[in-house]
Amino acid sequence: MAVSNPPVVPPDTSPDVWRLQMKAIGRRSVADRLKEWEALSRWADQAEEAGVRRRHPGYGDRQVMLAQARMRYGDELVLKVWPVEDLVEP
Repeated sequence: MAVSNPPVVPPDTSPDVWRLQMKAIGRRSVADRLKEWEALSRWADQAEEAGVRRRHPGYGDRQVMLAQARMRYGDELVLKVWPVEDLVEP
């Protein structure tokens, strides 16, 4: 019978290691955790942008931004903000 981790523990991490990781994170200051979150968020945004530019090399900056908005927020919300003629493929 396979043993699975609780839902919050990644499947490739043992519960003991996960608890140690959470304790280490808990010892860090809020400011340090926010800086790391900001850096990871910036990295994810840049990776997403690079993916759009790779799929659509002819897109300008505005088209890339609109494609990212569609991926993040969906067409329904984006259509409330930008006219249909501005939309591009994500």
